[in-house]
Amino acid sequence: MAIKKHINLNQGCSINTINKKIIINLGTEYLLNSIRQVLKNHYSPETQKNAIEESSKLLPDFVLQELLKRQEQVVNVNPDTLIVVSCQIAGTEVDELGFDLNIDVCFVIGDTKGQNHFRANKITFWSNIWGDEEQLFDLEDELGEQFWTNYQTQLLFDEKEQQTIKIEVSQTDNYPARLNFHPSLQIFSPSIDTFAGQ
Repeated sequence: MAIKKHINLNQGCSINTINKKIIINLGTEYLLNSIRQVLKNHYSPETQKNAIEESSKLLPDFVLQELLKRQEQVVNVNPDTLIVVSCQIAGTEVDELGFDLNIDVCFVIGDTKGQNHFRANKITFWSNIWGDEEQLFDLEDELGEQFWTNYQTQLLFDEKEQQTIKIEVSQTDNYPARLNFHPSLQIFSPSIDTFAGQ
């Protein structure tokens, strides 16, 4: 009879071996606050200035010019005016390193002249869901490659009741956004214009 090793996950995560789900509990209020804070930091004058100064040392001139062109599209914004319009999960991924949550965020931000800009960001949140360093060996011994190919991610969202896991931003980028009206549904649907942001 094979001895099963105990699989430890960080608080807020669990494994359901019956339906092959890795369950990750996320507090929606916590996640939205994190997104707001990330965007405010990203658009702060100090962050923008530092990014351009660092880029000017490393990037070729034509790439730097493109970066400056994008920067001019949202000039002198006031991060405190930021309003998140919609958040949509673009994808999730679990591997031996952790958990990635990719989110498309559409938002409105005002500049210092009072003009509003409708923008969007693709943000990737990352968290180490495994409980300790021995976790990798436990998973390899017990489940092998089957775990990574057969298990899926199940996200549970709750306003205040669920435990949250620590989430860090690993990537953020800036895109124009569109607001499309669907007459049959009588709703506006934000979408990211990824080609215009290239």
